[in-house]
Amino acid sequence: MAANEHKNLLDANRHNPLGYEGAANQTVLSKGAGTSAAARDGALEWVPRSTMGVTNYKIQGFTVGTTNFQYGEDIQDTKSPYEMTVDYGASTVAGGSLTPMNVFRMGQGYIIPENATVDSISGWVSSNGGNDITIAICSFVVDPSSTANVVPTVISEFTVAGKSNNSLLVSIGIDSIGVNILKSNIIFPMIKEAVAGSNLFMNLTLQTVTF
Repeated sequence: MAANEHKNLLDANRHNPLGYEGAANQTVLSKGAGTSAAARDGALEWVPRSTMGVTNYKIQGFTVGTTNFQYGEDIQDTKSPYEMTVDYGASTVAGGSLTPMNVFRMGQGYIIPENATVDSISGWVSSNGGNDITIAICSFVVDPSSTANVVPTVISEFTVAGKSNNSLLVSIGIDSIGVNILKSNIIFPMIKEAVAGSNLFMNLTLQTVTF
């Protein structure tokens, strides 16, 4: 009998992997942990894409709210990276801009190590005031040949109302954001308050996926 040269089959004649028809959408075929010392006896399984190629970025900070956006201190400041008292000079992201040095030296800036997609933002915000609080998670594309100001790109912007007590937390849960970011982009948060003067705190996790 002739050998079954599976590798020579045309794409149209190949079958889907085991369990493909019954697998949920947005899943990836993987191999489970198994139990043998050789670590080769795991069974095939379909797992959510959101659990593979995941990176989490912790975004945490505090400030006294202003009606303009504020962002994190320079790394030379002793309250960096958590204090966010640098005035962006505008109440909208589109209304202002930053230099590459502003962003590069920001204590809350994270350099993205690979092309990825922002999937979700979750966490908590608190305020001793009852005003609306707006947080903008931004991305900055660095041009190494330029010192010119750049308007950051908004990844996600959301508004919540404070509960007039810093011991009462406001939940943040934003899923399926789907914004692509490129390797070497810098991501960072900005924050503002509808009426200035409250003590604001945030503790968020931004999750990216590469699948």
